[in-house]
Amino acid sequence: MKIQRDRFQHSEGYVLEYEVSVPDVVESPYLHILFHGFSRIEKHVPPVFARKQWKQAEQSVCLSFSDPIHLHNQDSCCGWFLMGEQEFAPRMYALRESLIQRHGLQGTVWHGLSSGGYAALKHCMRAGGDDLAFVISPHNDPTILPQWEREAAPFAQLPSMAAPETMTDVIADWSAPGAGRYLHALVSEKDSYFALEHLRPIMRSLGGRESSRAVMLRDGRGHGFIKDADYDSQLQEAIRGWQDYRTRRSTAVASTAE
Repeated sequence: MKIQRDRFQHSEGYVLEYEVSVPDVVESPYLHILFHGFSRIEKHVPPVFARKQWKQAEQSVCLSFSDPIHLHNQDSCCGWFLMGEQEFAPRMYALRESLIQRHGLQGTVWHGLSSGGYAALKHCMRAGGDDLAFVISPHNDPTILPQWEREAAPFAQLPSMAAPETMTDVIADWSAPGAGRYLHALVSEKDSYFALEHLRPIMRSLGGRESSRAVMLRDGRGHGFIKDADYDSQLQEAIRGWQDYRTRRSTAVASTAE
């Protein structure tokens, strides 16, 4: 396994750190991009990267990002990856494309939990690929969360801090012509606030499209906790659903062309 760590430097001085891990033998045909969620700084030394929770991670090309807020201020544990987004996002997408080309991959799976789920779903949409968003308890509107005033509001006026967007607005063109992206969202059994106030508006905005699915895990757990076995099995199911959906779209397009 080859692991490379590097960083993108912002004109305002912010830093976006990332890690690329490439196995000796690449078995997964997809690039996996991971965004971490809320992370208490006293428990981690930046950069902070999401934990890989599925069996085939060691056979997959993985790209992990660390929220720039951790290097800017140790009092914040959650920044929604908004710091310097305007400059960082194009570089993230260019890195994604270069890894896909270099390793002959067929698409991207965007992973994220909670605020990381918000980032993963947003960038899945903005990157413009027929990709899979595999997210757990994603935020719809960060500003209604109790932690927003503590974790983000004090930094809102910093230069080049992106404004928070409501996810239902971000994904308004989810099923635009030619789009083959797919959403597989999870929520734990005792995570009712996020299920009702965040995931439900997202799913309602997608109107029951076959390119989206939400699953409530019967795991007895609350927000931010998911068993490795559930993560692994749900990811496999998500990839199957995404593959089937892309195949159906390709077949439909071919039939129309004839």
